[in-house]
Amino acid sequence: MARKFKTKHSILRQQLIDEWRGLKSPDETDSPKEISDVVSAALKGLGVSNLLSEDDVVRAWNQIMPAVITENTRPTGYRNGMIEVSVLQPSIHYTLDRQMKPEIVKKLQNLFGREKIKGIIFRVG
Repeated sequence: MARKFKTKHSILRQQLIDEWRGLKSPDETDSPKEISDVVSAALKGLGVSNLLSEDDVVRAWNQIMPAVITENTRPTGYRNGMIEVSVLQPSIHYTLDRQMKPEIVKKLQNLFGREKIKGIIFRVG
């Protein structure tokens, strides 16, 4: 006949087995959770969920800029709130950097927020 109560010896034995296996005992395990909830909580804890991907920046760039400019430019990087854009022609570089830069930054900040977009850098190449 099985015992209905646990002895000190059986508790220590179970703890030793659990420690060796690296698992919790059945009465100590947590209820199952969906993986998406666990991953999103972990990303929020690391501060990664608020970051922009380069795909988001490219998509936004193609939406807000005219076709003539998108054919001659391409966002190539996003680091520390600064977007780097490669420009094929020096004349377009001058127009973007000297005339359109504040307007472009405001549009991107409206899309993503002021804390995510600090500025934009244009490079010929």
